[in-house]
Amino acid sequence: MARVLPPLTASSWLTDWTADPVGIVLGVLLLAGYAVCLVRLHRTGRAWSGWRALAFAVLGVGTLVYATCGVLAVYRGTLFWMAAAQATVLSAVTPLGLALGDPVTLSANALGDKGSSRLLGVLRGRVARVLMFPLVSSAVAVGTLVAVFFTPWLADSVASAGVREVLYLVLLGTGALFVLPLLGEEMLPDWCTHPVRALFAFVDGLADAVPGILVMTAPTLLAAGVPGYTDRTWGPDPAWDQKLGGGAMLGIAESVGLPFLFAVLIGWVRADAAEARAVDAELDARERAPQRVQAAAGGPAADGVAEEGAAPSEPGRERPWWETDPRFRDQYR
Repeated sequence: MARVLPPLTASSWLTDWTADPVGIVLGVLLLAGYAVCLVRLHRTGRAWSGWRALAFAVLGVGTLVYATCGVLAVYRGTLFWMAAAQATVLSAVTPLGLALGDPVTLSANALGDKGSSRLLGVLRGRVARVLMFPLVSSAVAVGTLVAVFFTPWLADSVASAGVREVLYLVLLGTGALFVLPLLGEEMLPDWCTHPVRALFAFVDGLADAVPGILVMTAPTLLAAGVPGYTDRTWGPDPAWDQKLGGGAMLGIAESVGLPFLFAVLIGWVRADAAEARAVDAELDARERAPQRVQAAAGGPAADGVAEEGAAPSEPGRERPWWETDPRFRDQYR
């Protein structure tokens, strides 16, 4: 059973810590696994983005450890808004940080052909495809947050360490189910192109506001069975504490939604640029092919002089771009 703690101070944000099994063990496993993959990839001579590794370690694992072991975990049984902020960080901020590190692509590149095939086979299985479909995973993540505060789940997690650890894992898992596929390249069907992903990210940004609004406008006290929320002699009264919690949920979720949408749009721009480079390379190769054939045959392209009495070659007909672009030529042939 949680006890009522002394008043929260500015120094508490840096000095108040607790040892939580999920935060410590999962944080160590994530960092160790990512580091091993980086080493194996480096041995193959391939590079990896430094900013991705930094996002994974700081925004991903860092927020995981701080939310489960820092002041948010210490005061989650005393201040409602602390519990609300912690739940939103674990559901939105930490999964985004982990996804920005692109651990799936890193693992697939580091495991080799056989390991990569097994990993992608699991991620493309029937159950995984259903759970990671953006509309499904977004609804699951939002519904989980709503269930935490409108059922006895939060009060039970304050009273029981086991329920608390399960809650942490569920929040992390449901958040990761949504962001990992949208920021990765291997977990969604081919029709889910970058414009479609951007649409899903925009819709999710709107849906993420729902739990915070519901908590902030709830007519009754939520988790009233937690002694710390009602027996405190300091801080905001329970009703105002709950409104602060809903506001914290709304603010954190929306502050994460914009960077997430921006990351999806960056992926879209990079994918278009890569496709354009591939198309240009194919067109250049097709234009150079006749010249190489003529040069090999000793034709006019080889010496630039037409044979005596030979008719000049007919200049090539200019063709519309949609007939030469590999992306469209099959449709307008």
